[in-house]
Amino acid sequence: MEKFPWWTEEQMKLADEVEEFLEEIRSEAEKAWWRREYPHHIMKKIAEKGYLGVDVPKKYGGMELGLTGACIVTETLSRLPTIGLTFLVSSLGGNHQLHVYGTEEQKERWFPKIAKGQIGAVCITEPFVGSDAAATATTAVKEGDHYILNGKKRFISNAGVADRYMVYARTSDDPADRKKYRHLTGFLVEKGMPGFKLEKINDLIGFDTTPNGVLSLDNVKVSLENMVGKEGDGWMAMMSGLNYERTIGSSMLVGMLKECVRLPVWYMERRVQFGQVTSNFPTNQFKVADIIKNLKLARLMLYHTAHLIDMGKEPATESAVLKCFASDTLLTCATEAIQLMGGDGLTKFYGVEWILRDAKVHQITMGTNEIMKMLIYRAGIRDMKDDLKINSKRVIDEELGVPISSPRSEKRKDFSEETLIEVLCEDYRSNPGLHMSREDIKAEFEVEDEKLDEVLVSLEEKGLVDLYRDRRGGITLAKATYQALLKQHPPEYYSWFPAWYREEDKF
Repeated sequence: MEKFPWWTEEQMKLADEVEEFLEEIRSEAEKAWWRREYPHHIMKKIAEKGYLGVDVPKKYGGMELGLTGACIVTETLSRLPTIGLTFLVSSLGGNHQLHVYGTEEQKERWFPKIAKGQIGAVCITEPFVGSDAAATATTAVKEGDHYILNGKKRFISNAGVADRYMVYARTSDDPADRKKYRHLTGFLVEKGMPGFKLEKINDLIGFDTTPNGVLSLDNVKVSLENMVGKEGDGWMAMMSGLNYERTIGSSMLVGMLKECVRLPVWYMERRVQFGQVTSNFPTNQFKVADIIKNLKLARLMLYHTAHLIDMGKEPATESAVLKCFASDTLLTCATEAIQLMGGDGLTKFYGVEWILRDAKVHQITMGTNEIMKMLIYRAGIRDMKDDLKINSKRVIDEELGVPISSPRSEKRKDFSEETLIEVLCEDYRSNPGLHMSREDIKAEFEVEDEKLDEVLVSLEEKGLVDLYRDRRGGITLAKATYQALLKQHPPEYYSWFPAWYREEDKF
């Protein structure tokens, strides 16, 4: 395994150890996959190695190697069918939430169990709640020193085999709490609690032998001691957990990407067509090169993001970019890996087709890639606000007659309808297809918002400006109308022709 320079010596040592362990269990893992058996015996071996406690603090019996360590283990185990996924899902069963929101008593209670191999699961999705997780319908009503949970959770991996389930439920219907995202709370629900039942197992396109199902909560009595964080912390715990989940989940995708290189290369070096091994064909080499390129990019993003989380940051943009890129890339690369192996790649005998099927699932799990792109846009713009600032304005250069960036001058103090029209018409020369924003106008004039609105509305009523209003009715953009442009200057003022344009063609 290629190691990164910011890894600790312990993390580097772990990488070597888990790769050796991978070869020890490879045969057993493949047999379990063919038999479609949940790999209980292999998970027991993983627990004995201490890997399920890789990010658990040492004082609770763990390795304390952070998310980076967890990603190292997941990446390696994910080169085998089922094993990486089972390990991954167990790591999502409240581990990160306990780190961030758990009390010392909760950590002392749960972390030793996790370190010893207790299997976990996370429960967000519901029959009528998918991407819109804030609309969670499962309820938790406080009664004395307990909460009573009612509802259903759907598409839960490790359903039935897990011992603990990180369940999110609605604890408030107050619109004020909903607006502040203080209406959800997280609970660790334990297998065997009265009223907590496995309702159904889904038969998915992928995720072979890792049970995925529907859970029913019927008046499940959960102690206050099992509430993770305070009442109302659920949304923040969920979002923080999703950054963690998308990162460690992407380490699984990186592991499978490695197999999309290893297996086709092994195959092509032994497959002869047209008198030569198929690895000699440039088209095949290009395909492998593209897979390696994407593997390198995804892996670098993975361990950069994991390092940020280990530093205590919440890299929402980075984790969303990583998850979206890695899952899209894996689907493409798995398709190409099968293509490189021809008809054999379509069979279950060569260990690639399951990667293609799992890749499709990963475009939907941990937040659909469409949701990821929405998050990337919103959070990415916010993260880049300083980089996106435009401290100059576009003005027409007197010599060239074209728009050139120019430093902003001091704000004018002569704000009026006339001077505003003057500025809007001048802006038309530089940006004929754009409105001016409120910020643009206020960068030109010393003017209060109330006065600006008053003048803009007056000019709108006179037909001299067109205004754009947001959903709340606030004026955000303005432009001069055709009537205003003609009133301010003759048509020739707005004209410009490049030197090469012929005079005889003008009209």
